[in-house]
Amino acid sequence: MKKTMLAVALLALCSSSFGGILKTNNRNAQQETAAIAAQKKAAESAPSSLAATSTCSYNFSSGTNNTFLSFCVTVNGNIAQLATPVAREHIAVGTAGEGYGLCDNTATAAYFDYAGYGDSANWGAPTLVSQTATAVKIARTTSDGVWTLTQTITMVAAANPAVTVVMLLKNNTAVARSIALMRYADVDVSGTTSNNFDATAGSAFGWDSNGSSTPPYGLMLQNSGNPAGFTNIIPFVQNHPDGPNPCVPGSVFGPLLATDGSIVMYYAGTVPKNGTRTVTMVYKGM
Repeated sequence: MKKTMLAVALLALCSSSFGGILKTNNRNAQQETAAIAAQKKAAESAPSSLAATSTCSYNFSSGTNNTFLSFCVTVNGNIAQLATPVAREHIAVGTAGEGYGLCDNTATAAYFDYAGYGDSANWGAPTLVSQTATAVKIARTTSDGVWTLTQTITMVAAANPAVTVVMLLKNNTAVARSIALMRYADVDVSGTTSNNFDATAGSAFGWDSNGSSTPPYGLMLQNSGNPAGFTNIIPFVQNHPDGPNPCVPGSVFGPLLATDGSIVMYYAGTVPKNGTRTVTMVYKGM
């Protein structure tokens, strides 16, 4: 009799737990659907030209399992997809947002291209400078002719794979200019839109904790080296997925919890007349 009662109790407990799991999964699925719809609405309301795209033009892949890395680059130099380790996509979820922004403080002019979240419509057509099995180099000049941005995006196949982004900015005018240069990504960790976000002195990242209801992975954007000519390097996070206004970025400092957010690497400095400045950063899985 006791065995029968115990079996019934266990069956009831299992049924209750299973029902709770189903409710949680259904709730999470509904939240994801709503978040992706909100991303789409934000992207549709962002300024954009016909040149803005999140379509992959250059594809890269290496490794297996924990060393796996897959990413792609658009014709304009956006990283529209990035997965590491295997089956853990962090950018191509809902609206793919990643790219670059520039504020010319001297002229009070903003230039940006954030892939699915639109662009400032004041860039010229991109030029493919070079392409190999592990890297692509793309140059793009602003439509006013003041700036040329040359990006070299490289796959680093290793035990801890990474994507290196080198941004070389050339001032095409005869006067020195004060600028803010930035890199942005709408991080959706392992296919989920509700994540945690924070920044340190040298990196910004989105992640989910081990033991949470979401996959415990993450994506980090980290400064590399000491870029000459920049007085401030400020990684920060945003409590929304769309790209920042390059001249009024509206930074938020974490930690942010359970947020559909994004990460930004911000550099402030000057570019001499007819001169260049270079910054290097790295995307890494967590």
